[in-house]
Amino acid sequence: MSNLLQEKGNLKNIVTSLETFIKNPRLSLIIPPAFMGLLPMPAGALFSAPMVEESSRNLKIGAENKTFLNYWSRHLWEYTWPLYPGLILTTAIFNVPIRKIIFAQSPLTLAAVFAGFLFVARKISFSQNLADSKKQRKVFQGILNFIINMWPILAIIFLVLIFKIELILALLVITGIFLATAKIQGNKIVLALKNSFSGEMLFLIASVMIFKRILEISPVFSAIPIFFKHLGLSPLLFIFLIPFLVGLLTGLTAAFVGITFPLLLPLICQSEPNLTYVMFAYAGGFAGVLLSPVHLCLIVTIQYFKADVKKIYKMLLSPVVFVVLVALAIVLMSQFWS
Repeated sequence: MSNLLQEKGNLKNIVTSLETFIKNPRLSLIIPPAFMGLLPMPAGALFSAPMVEESSRNLKIGAENKTFLNYWSRHLWEYTWPLYPGLILTTAIFNVPIRKIIFAQSPLTLAAVFAGFLFVARKISFSQNLADSKKQRKVFQGILNFIINMWPILAIIFLVLIFKIELILALLVITGIFLATAKIQGNKIVLALKNSFSGEMLFLIASVMIFKRILEISPVFSAIPIFFKHLGLSPLLFIFLIPFLVGLLTGLTAAFVGITFPLLLPLICQSEPNLTYVMFAYAGGFAGVLLSPVHLCLIVTIQYFKADVKKIYKMLLSPVVFVVLVALAIVLMSQFWS
């Protein structure tokens, strides 16, 4: 779907239409990569980087700020968006409906939005005249163009979250309708399909589920909680640290979920999964992903804007820690009330 939208030009048109009704220049920097984040794609931050560059022409903003906003805004939804493989794997491993995972982890997305504004976006200055000039644009036409180009994404959202249709079915139906109505040239369709197929991802998913089953029938699996109880260590340390390390080493959400969540099953699941523990593990793993030096989105964004790596990591550290602290506070409060 993401490749088809790119081939058709919908993604570019979405950003262009947004600029007609966004009054705050800060939002014009944040919204394009945030919307691109609704469609998972490898190195997707590179696609939104030119849009951020274009939106920042009249703003006093350095390369590091542009890099941060593009990178951070793109990953706001990975805690909760049902199209991300990491979230889908999480629901499969813990055998819970994806809506429950979304609800449990929604504070993380809210915390990420707040952290991005608190630590970086609010410090960007702009001319009030620039904001006022946008009032003269054709707002209604911009909103209409936005909806027209955004309809496949909006349709998937409604089918999955409102009508509770299975994700795979919603994707197949909307992709089929889009193919039938978009009039994309055959060679471009073939190219989009070719770029969309990932044998590595299919192998990873199959391996994860096999690995999960092996752990479930292994005597080591049931011994993990006893081991931590014997050491006197809080299981929260293990629940956070192991996903964090794997996320840091791989830079992939699907990797930390697939490798570590099966190991965490005996700590997270008793009679049923503790979703606050799931949320905390996900927050830990994704903190590692965001800080990973091998995260493709971070690499390509830094290269595009020619930003200083050390400065970027200094900017990333505070919002990442903020989101983790929010996750920890939720876990501690849930333990207190229980």
